[in-house]
Parts: sequence; C-alpha cells; structure tokens
Amino acid sequence: MKWLKINTVLLVAVLSLWMPLSKADTQFRVIVDASGSMLISDPDKLTSEALRLISNLAPEEKATLGIWLFGEEPRVLLPEAIVNKANKTKLASYVDSYVTQDVKTDLEAIIKLLLETPDSGNLKPGFNRHWILVTDGMVDISLEEAVNKASRDRILNQLTSKLEERGIHLHTISMTGYTDKALLESLSLRTDATHTEVAIPEDLLDTFDRIFSQASPSDELPFDGNRFTVDDAIQELTLVVFHENGIQPHIVKPDGKLLSLVSNAEVSVSSSDHYTLITVRGPASGTWQVNNVDLDRSSIRVITDLSAQATPVAPVIFQNEPIYSTVGLFQKNELIKDDKVLNLLDVKQTLVRLSGEQKETIFSQDTVRTNEQFKQRLDGINEPGNYELVSLLDGKTFSRQLSQFFTVHPAIEFEGTSPGGNLVAFSAKPVNLKLNMLRSNVKLEFTYNNGTTETEEMPLVGQGYWEKIIPVSPGDNVNVRAKLIGMTQTGQRFDYWTPMWHFDRQGNGAPIVTLVNGDMNSSLNMSEPSSNNDVAPVFVPPSVSIVDDVAETSDPLPKESSATEESVADQVLDKANNLSTSEWVLYAALNLGGIVVIAGGIFLYRRIKKNQSLRRDDLDDV
Repeated sequence: MKWLKINTVLLVAVLSLWMPLSKADTQFRVIVDASGSMLISDPDKLTSEALRLISNLAPEEKATLGIWLFGEEPRVLLPEAIVNKANKTKLASYVDSYVTQDVKTDLEAIIKLLLETPDSGNLKPGFNRHWILVTDGMVDISLEEAVNKASRDRILNQLTSKLEERGIHLHTISMTGYTDKALLESLSLRTDATHTEVAIPEDLLDTFDRIFSQASPSDELPFDGNRFTVDDAIQELTLVVFHENGIQPHIVKPDGKLLSLVSNAEVSVSSSDHYTLITVRGPASGTWQVNNVDLDRSSIRVITDLSAQATPVAPVIFQNEPIYSTVGLFQKNELIKDDKVLNLLDVKQTLVRLSGEQKETIFSQDTVRTNEQFKQRLDGINEPGNYELVSLLDGKTFSRQLSQFFTVHPAIEFEGTSPGGNLVAFSAKPVNLKLNMLRSNVKLEFTYNNGTTETEEMPLVGQGYWEKIIPVSPGDNVNVRAKLIGMTQTGQRFDYWTPMWHFDRQGNGAPIVTLVNGDMNSSLNMSEPSSNNDVAPVFVPPSVSIVDDVAETSDPLPKESSATEESVADQVLDKANNLSTSEWVLYAALNLGGIVVIAGGIFLYRRIKKNQSLRRDDLDDV
C-alpha cells in the first residue's frame, strides 16, 4: 500500500497545478475624488452606482477590482480582490457610506500609491490593467501655485512615464468643466485610454459601461425597437438596462409572460436606482420585449458558440489615421467558411460620435465580403472626440452586434512660445508612443502678408519631439501651421494639418505668439486628406489579425521554500501511515478521480491547441 500513499501525495501536487486554471485577465482599479466639492458635482452619489455597475458587469473570477479615495491623502475604500459574490456584497455595503469632505486633491499621492501597491488576486500573466480616475477638481495641494505646478509636472513626467512602462490604461472622467482637462486628457492619451467629460452625473453610468466594454468586449444582440431575438445558440444573456429612479423594467419572454426579477437558479438580478442588470441562463428562443427602460443606453451581452469577432480597434486613433476593419462569424472559435451560411449574412458598420447623452451617426454602410470575411476601410476621422464603431451581423435567423469604443485625437500637440529676445519657438510633441517618430516628419508652412508661402523641415530633437526656433525681425507678421506626415508603429501612414498660429513683432518689442481663432480661417484648421502628390500611399496590413492569437503562457506557481515543501509532504505521509480501511478506499477513489481529471485536462489542452492552430490557418490579415 506504500505506493498508494506516495501516489496520493503526487496527485495532490499535480492537481494543485491544474486547480488555478481560472485566472482573472483584467485588473480594474478605480480612483475616486473625495473632496467636498463632489457633494455638489454628484449630489445623488451616482459615483457609488457606477462602482457597483462595474463590479456587477465583471464576470466572477475573471477580473479583480479595488477602489481608492483621494483628497488630502489617499486611502483604500475596497482592497483589490477577485470579483465574486462576497466581494460584490462587500462593495455594496461600502460605497454608499464613504465620506467626501476633503479640502485638497492630491492626485500625485494617489497615483504614486497605486504604482507602489502590489497586484492582488489570481491574475494571469500579461493581464490587462484598466484604472479609472473620477474627479471634479484640479491639483490643489497648496495655496502656493508654484507647489501645485511642481506636483502637476511630476504627474505629467515621472508618474505618467511609469504608467506607460507598465502598460496601464488610465481612463479619466471629469465631473465638471472646472477640472484640469489638459492634465487628465494627457494622462489618458499617453496611456491609450479614454478621457470623458461628464455633462450630468447620470452620464457617469454610461461612461463606466463603455470603459468596461472597451476593456472586456463581448457579443451583443441588437434591439429592434424595444424587442430582440434570441436564437438557440445563445447560452446566456445579460441585459444592462438604464431607467429612471424608481422605475422597474419589464422583460417579456417569448411566451408572453413577464420575467420575474427575483434571483433564482435561472435568473440573476442586480438592481440600483438608475440601472438593472439581468442575467438569464439558457434563455428561451424567440422574440423578447423590454419596457420602461432607456433603449438608446441599454445593451444585451450574450455568451454563445456562434459569435462575431472583429479586428481590434486601438483605444486611441490619430486624427486622419485610416482604420481597417475585418469582421468574421465563428462557430466555437472556428471561422465559418460555408457559403450557404455566408451568402445569407449581411454585415453593416455604423460609426457614432459620442458626446454625453448625444449620439451622432457619422456613417452607416454595408461591408464588402472578401472570401470568408467582411471588410471595410475607414479613411480617417477628422473630428476629435469619443466614438463607437458598431458592427451588425444579420444572418436572417440570428443576429450579432459588436461595439468598439475609441478616442480620436491629433497625433501631435503643436504649440508656439516666445523664449526671449527676438525669438519664437514652435514645438510638435507626440501624444503617445503609438506614433513612430523615426518614420514620421513635420514640416512648417509660413504664410506672409504678401500671400507668399515657404516650407521648412522641423528638426527632430533627441527623438522626443520636433522643435524649430525662429528669429523675428521688426515688422514681421506671419501665420504658421505644421503638416505631420505620420507613421504609426504598425505601419499606418496618415497626414495631419495642425491649427494655425500667428506671430508678429512691433518695432523693437518682443515677438508675440498667439493661436489663431478657428473662426478666422476655418479652412486652415481642417485636416487635409492624404495627397498622392506628396507621398505615394503605402498600404501596410495591420499587425493584428481579425482575432487576437493569445500566446500560451504557463501560470507560474509561487515558489515555497524547500523546508516548507518537505514539511507538508511529511505531514501527508504521516497521516497516510494511520489510515483505516474506509480511508484507504477513499484515497483510492481520490487517486482514480485525480487520474480522470488529469486525463481530461490533457485532452482539453490538446483540443485548445488544435483549435488555436485551426484559427490561425483560417484567419487572414487585413
């Protein structure tokens, strides 16, 4: 029987390797302004509802969540932990009772604290980091402006560089128009994240919903009026519906009966004042109906083997940068190539500009089918802002929808200054590391009073930014703008004209540099499309395919000391020496069960490997 004792110990060790297979792939850290002014900016504490919303949206055991408050000094509201029922309950009891009465807002201290705070929870190697900052103020740690400026500079330089190095996406949310927009927007742009200005507190819920969708995209069902259709390939659906305070949504099932909004084996309900999350497992096929909700803000996320997948869109898209989008239909992660199915499939894409509650449709058109995929090129977006690209797949008997959120912003910040003497200086700084500076260049265009123009190359300074220092003669009166001929790190070429600046010098006085009002010459402030006369267009396929191939990584176990390992093994063997007959039978059963689990794991691993290989063969780069 000695072999059975040893085998038991070995099986315990092997099974411990297989048990933590379910690991979180996303980290959410939320930073909330606790200054007294938040009582005015958010009187109904919609921030608390937004915190509950993101914890309810996150699939259990698949994400971690931690919440910190900042003001005069940083403090923890909810320690970071894996999202599960217990932690959701804990969060619900905390978020309604925290106090917002601080006088100062020390943003530097809270970012520094979070950078020094170790990751918590069972996270996969290479997990995604999404941090969310909610504030209604500015950096005001002192009555002395010089102290505040020094803190702000440290945030923009040292701390933001650390955020970039660690791959942290810092989404920023302004609760009022009095925040330091330039600082918050720079934090988000440099970390490939979104900055949102919330017009009314209720918009905070939509913003958190969009940030979660960007961090964890999923298949959706489209609404047809207040109805949606469930097909038999859908295993689970989650309705995220927004509504007025005190209003209860009505969900009508295909059989005409009202869905009971009480949690049970088939239905889970998480309700708040302004939203309700309803998860239905094994939903009935047919047409469902939703009443008493804001349909424009609501969505239906689904888990299904029949899924739509699209080329990922970068969180930050440069103004005028083309977007190549490819959409495919998959059955259990294998691209469907059957013409009988694809001939019935229509794929339409709609680009929507988001501004608070307002949604402006920029275009809506069908994609072009190429082999087994549906493709479209977006030539470039001129207007900065937050956008949503909606892909709708209509298969006649089923439908799927994908929502992809991103920010459009100029690739460079162009600025003029007067450094002293008779000089003016113009600089062009990239907004983030996505711009390949070594393959991009900037040209200055000077327009003089007599209508003549001159063009000069702008030198690259230390591979960090472009700068040109210009001597100004008395009487000079010049308009200047810059043209970026840009290239992204993935090989996308685009052109961008900056807004117009003006400099002049009266007599022997110092030169004056100002930004020209856009209304004076709006045509000069508009982005110019790429011209074949400047540089021949270069088509370089995106480095991403239609679906990300996740590299296989082993999940390293924490290394214990050899003494600890020996002591644990000795304890197990000592107990094995004093086993009764019934215990021997139990251990034998455990051994047999362990062998079955391992065999099943090996079979599943080989199956996943085979599917990944087939997916790679099925997909073609755009």
